[in-house]
This record gives sequence, structure tokens and C-alpha cells, in this order.
Amino acid sequence: MATAPAFGGPPGRVIFLLVPLFFACTALLQGADAAEPQRAPAACAPIAFAPAGRYDARSQRRGPGLVLSGAGAAGMPRAAFRWMRARIGAPGTGRGGNVVIVRASGARDSTPLFYEAGGFGWVQEILVPPCATRAQVNAMATIVDRSDAVFFSGGDQANYAGWKGSALIGAVRRLYARGGVVGGGSAGLAIQGAVVYDSVAADRLHPGDDDYSVHTGDALGNPLEPEISFTTGLFAWPPLRATITDTHFVARNRFGRLVAFLARILHDGLGSAPFYGLGVDQGSVVLVDGAGRAIVRVDAPSRGAFVLRMTSVPAIRAHAPLRASVDVMHVAHDGERFDLARKAGAPWRRISVDALRTPPYDAAFARR
Repeated sequence: MATAPAFGGPPGRVIFLLVPLFFACTALLQGADAAEPQRAPAACAPIAFAPAGRYDARSQRRGPGLVLSGAGAAGMPRAAFRWMRARIGAPGTGRGGNVVIVRASGARDSTPLFYEAGGFGWVQEILVPPCATRAQVNAMATIVDRSDAVFFSGGDQANYAGWKGSALIGAVRRLYARGGVVGGGSAGLAIQGAVVYDSVAADRLHPGDDDYSVHTGDALGNPLEPEISFTTGLFAWPPLRATITDTHFVARNRFGRLVAFLARILHDGLGSAPFYGLGVDQGSVVLVDGAGRAIVRVDAPSRGAFVLRMTSVPAIRAHAPLRASVDVMHVAHDGERFDLARKAGAPWRRISVDALRTPPYDAAFARR
């Protein structure tokens, strides 16, 4: 039997967390021997990379809070780290607080950033491959239970969506409930909403195409396209009630895509009107306290955050271009504040979307 996950070790050492999974086999013939227990392949086993720093046993969580970054951790404004530190009781100077970085792909590449730029006391990065068993995913909950903040890395949100109902996701929910900070960038942001564009159907329909993504043109041209799929109930953060999140918002021209997502959510009965979308551009981050009060931090030329509101269910048909209207609140400037829970703070602007027009909407503010 494997030991519990290790939390220390010399720098650069990789600690493999092999959680055996035994498959119970029923003998089909009287007197047949039971099958030998089997391990999942080592390549599927989660990895706890060598942590940076020393575990801070004196940390005090003062949240909860959400860190919603439009891109990965490397593209997040450094002001976000100061905000996180203040909510997990880190001192004004010196190190403090315990951060876990969760990823489903890639290697240990965010630990130095959080440790050096963030100034946290202890940073532990873990990799849970998509082929990990549910038991192996569940085993990672013990690491999250020791943390003050959890940050989900980018990649493919389909991998995270598969953890719905796991002990790991339960541990993240508990962390938020006890005043911790939860966040993510890129795919790690996409999973934070009440409804998640999960990319599961797109991955199934385009196997092996790691670059495939639902684009604005396709989504507006056919909002019922089979590549669009959703997961509900992964998380349930109060400030993101009735809200779907989207990433790289202006940089990848995702305004129309998010409008199509809102139309599909209402059409499919996954939510009721009004339903909201929060789009965060890369180079921007939305920082949200437990009451839903938010501040946007922006590194130029990023365009900040956009809140979309769809107040009625549009009529959509398969292969028929979308026509719909949304209200848009643009929170553009570094340090600008708004109420994410109540969706208030900046002026709203009505935008009509018609996929048969060129361009399909007048949203120059949402383009670079």
C-alpha cells in the first residue's frame, strides 16, 4: 500500500503518488482463483512536485476569495498576488501562507512564480493526469486540505470537469468555506462558473486536435453545434451564481462565443433568465471577496473584464444563425471596482447580435 502524499523533499525531486486501485473480480466458475490486484499505469499516477519553501502552520485565512485570471498564472497581474496574501493572513513583509497549484497537464512551472513573485511561505504544485483513477484523484484532497489557497492552471478544462463529485473538488469547496482563496487562469478560470463550457464534446468530436476550440464564428453560425457542451455543479461560488466564465476574452475574440453560450444555457434549461457571462481578457484578473465585491487588475494592453446579461430565451434552431440581444457591462480600468454578486457598478450597454450581419455585433470595445 502506498504511503500518504509527501509534502517535502529536496528541490527538484519529483514524488510519485502511487495510489493502488484494486479491481474486485467475481469468479465465474466455482473454485476459480480471485484475480490478482492491479495497479493503474505509473504514467497515470498523480505527482506531487517538490514544494518551495516551508509549510506555514501559523497562517490565518481571512477570505473567502476568488482569483479569476483571463490567462495562465504567468500572465496574471502581480497585484493579484498581493491581494491573495492579504486574504490568507500573510504578513506585509516576509513569507506566509500555503498555496497549492493544481494542473491536469504539463510540468512544474508555476511554483517559482508563486514563491518568488507571490512571496508565499509554501507552494506545492500537483499534477493529476487525465487517465488517473477516481481513487487517485480523491487522494489529492489531503494536500488541498492543508492549504490556504488553490489555483487551477490552464490546459483543457475537460480534464477538470471529469473530477466533478470527487473528494478533490470537495476539498476545494471546503477550503473556500473555511475562508480560503480559490482561483484559476485560462482553463482554470473556465471551470469556476455555475455552468462550465467543458470542452468535453469538442474533445470527443476532434480527437487528437489539441488546438481545436469553439470560435465565435462557428458558435454564432450554429449555436446548437454539437461541439458545445456544458458541466453544471462542479463548484457553486455565491458571487458566480447564474454565471458562466470565459477566458482570453478580447485576445481570442470570444464575445460572440459567450453570447452563444448564454443562448444555449437558456435554451437547454441549464439556467433561467437573467443569466450572466463573465469574460476576462488575458492580462487581466478579477479579484472577488466573499460578499461578491470585485476589483479588476489590468496590465496594458489588456481590456479588463466584461459582464454579459441575457434576459430572455432566444429562439434558436439547428444550423440557423443566432439573433439575440445582451446587456454588457465593461470593467476596463486597473483598480476599477464592481459588485459581481449583484452585477452592478459600471454602466450597461445593450448590444444586438445578428450572425447574418457583418460584423454580427457592434462591440468595438471588445476588440483590440
